[in-house]
Amino acid sequence: MSPSPSLVVLALLLTATASKAPAAECALTGGDDPDGRERRRQVSRATTAFAASHPQALAARGAAAPPPAARPSRVVPDGGLPGAQKRIRYAGYVDEEVFGTLAAEGIVPAPASSDAEFLRRVTLDLTGRIPDAATVRAFLADTTPDKRSRMIDRLLASDAFVDRWAFFYDELLRNTAFADSGRLFSPGRNAFHAYFVDAVRSRKSWDVMARELIAGAGNTVRAPAANFAVRNLQANGPVQDTYDNLAADTGRVFLGTNAVFCTSCHDGAGHLDLINLWGSTVRRQDFWGMSAFFARTTIRRQGTSNADTTYNVGDSTSGAYALNTTTGNKTDRTAAYYTTSPPGLAAIPPAYLKTPANPAGGAPVPGEGFRESLGRLVTSDPQFARAAVNLLWKELFTLGLVEPADAFDPLRQDPRSPPPGAWTIQPTHPGLLSKLADDFAGHGYDLRQILGVIARSEAYQLSSFYPGTWSESFTPRFARHFARRLTAEETFDAVTAATAVPASIPVSGGVPNVARAMQLPDVAEPGPRSSIGRFLNAFLRGDRDTEARSSAFSISQALLLLNDPNVTNRIRSSVRGSTVNQLVAANRTPAEIVDELFLSTLSRPPSSSERAEALAMFAGAGAGQTTATVAEDLQFALLNKLDFFFNY
Repeated sequence: MSPSPSLVVLALLLTATASKAPAAECALTGGDDPDGRERRRQVSRATTAFAASHPQALAARGAAAPPPAARPSRVVPDGGLPGAQKRIRYAGYVDEEVFGTLAAEGIVPAPASSDAEFLRRVTLDLTGRIPDAATVRAFLADTTPDKRSRMIDRLLASDAFVDRWAFFYDELLRNTAFADSGRLFSPGRNAFHAYFVDAVRSRKSWDVMARELIAGAGNTVRAPAANFAVRNLQANGPVQDTYDNLAADTGRVFLGTNAVFCTSCHDGAGHLDLINLWGSTVRRQDFWGMSAFFARTTIRRQGTSNADTTYNVGDSTSGAYALNTTTGNKTDRTAAYYTTSPPGLAAIPPAYLKTPANPAGGAPVPGEGFRESLGRLVTSDPQFARAAVNLLWKELFTLGLVEPADAFDPLRQDPRSPPPGAWTIQPTHPGLLSKLADDFAGHGYDLRQILGVIARSEAYQLSSFYPGTWSESFTPRFARHFARRLTAEETFDAVTAATAVPASIPVSGGVPNVARAMQLPDVAEPGPRSSIGRFLNAFLRGDRDTEARSSAFSISQALLLLNDPNVTNRIRSSVRGSTVNQLVAANRTPAEIVDELFLSTLSRPPSSSERAEALAMFAGAGAGQTTATVAEDLQFALLNKLDFFFNY
C-alpha cells in the first residue's frame, strides 16, 4: 500500500481555492471578510474536497448509530431518495434550533456520524488527541445506547482535556515569551500557561478568570493573571498606547468586538461603515473611555535577561487618560487634532461602551478600582457570554455562529430589531446563540458543562459525508459537520500516539520537558533548530503575535509527512515499544496487524478494499521483506492518508 497521492492533490486544490476578498480599510477588524462568507466558502469546499478525495473513509464509516427514540421528532424530506423521508430527533435546544432551521428551509441534513467517525472527532475536539486502538475497539463493540454520552463525560474529566483547553486559552490570550511588544519572557510565559492549566483543572469559571485577568496585580510569576496587562505593554510610545492596547484586547478576548480597535485612532464613522454597523457609531472618545479604566495601571519591569525578567503590575490611587500626546503609535490626542464632546476636555474618565444589549454602559462606583470596575462591567455585559459560546462553538464546529468570531456587530444581533438597509442579522442562528449564552451564564460559566451540551447534540454528531447534492448555501445552517486540517500540535501528537513512541520536548525557563506538543506553553517552543520545531512550523502554528495560525495546506506539509524523521523513525519495528514493534513481538497475524494499525493510526477499521490491499502487501512480500518491514510500510502509508491529516 503506497501513500495516497490525494494528500498532495488536495493541498494543491485547497491552496488554489483559498482566494481572498478585497481588503477593507481597517484590516484589524476582519474587514477583508466582515461577515465570514469567504471563511464559510473555504470550509465548505475543504470538506467537500476531502469527502470526494477519500472514498475509503466513507466506505469504512459503518452504520450510523440511530438516535434515541425518546426524543421529540419531526419528519423532514430525505434528499437521498426520491419521495423518502427521515425522522430527525431533537436532543435539546441546540438540535431544536439547528434542525428546526434546516426543516424550515427544506434542507436535508447529513446522516448521523458513525461510531468511529464520532469517536475520533470528539476525542480530538475535547482533548486534542486521537483515541488509542483499545478505546476505539471497545467503543465500537459497546452496544449500550448512552455510550456516546459516557464517552463525552470521560473525555471532559481527563487530563488531556486540561491540556487541550489550557492550550485554547494560551492561544486566545496570545501567550508567548517574545512578542514584538508586550514580551512576557520565559518566566511570565510559563506562569501564564500554568495559570490556564490550573484554571481548567480546577474548573475556574470564565467570568472569574476574566475579572482576574483584567484586574490582575502583583509579580507576573506569583500573580500570573497580571500577564494580561504585560502582554499589551507598548514600550515605544506614550503610556496611553498601552491603555489603548488593553482596552482593545479586552474587547477582542472577552466581548468578541475587535472592531473597537479601529476607533483608537479615529471615529468609526467613515471607516467602519461597510464593515461593522455598531463600530461606525463609536467615537474615538468612546474608545478612550474604555482605555481610561487602565489609566491607573502601573507596569514595572525587573530583571535583565530572559531567565530572570518579570514585571510587577499594580494600580495607582490617582491618574487619568490624558489627551496630551503627539507621538507614538496612534494619531494625536490633543484638542487641535480631535474635538471632544464637550469641546476642550483635557482627560477622559472611565466609561463603558454602550450597546443595544447593554444600553446603560457603566463607570466605577465609589471605592472601586478602575480595573476592578471594568471586570465587573465586562462580565455583566450580555455580550460576554455570547462571545464566549461563539468561540467554543467554533472550536467544535470549525465555524462560529458569528464569523469572524472576533467581529461581533452589536447592532445586528436581534431579529426583532433588524438593521437598516442591506445589513443582515449577523448570527446564523440568533436564537441558538442566545440560548447557549444563557445556558453558559446560568451554569456559572462552566467550560465543561457547555462543551458537554454542544458535544451531546445530534447537530454536532452529524457526518461530514453528505450523500445528497451539496450546496454551499447549506453551509451557514450546519447541514453537515465540517472537516478541518489538524493543527500543528495535533498532527505531531497524533504521530506520536499512533506509533506509540512518545516525545520529550524541552521548554525553556526551568520547567520539565513535555511529552506532547499540546502541552507546550508557547508556539516558540521548541525553536526552529529542533526537528520538532521545524515540524510544527511547517504546519503553520504562527507566533501568537504578528503571524496568525493557519490551517492552510502546502506541499511542504505533505513532503514532511513522507520524509521527516519524526515520522519515519517512529514506525520502525526496531524502536522498542513502537506500535509495529509490539505487534511483531506478539507474533500477530497479518490480518491482526492490519486491523491494529488502522485502529491505532486512523481510529477506524479498514474498509473491505483497504483490508484486501493491505493483506496483499503481506502476501506479496518480496525478497528481503519481512512481516516487520511490511508492517512498517503499512503504517507509513496510513500516516500519509487523508483521514489521518483531518478532523472530520
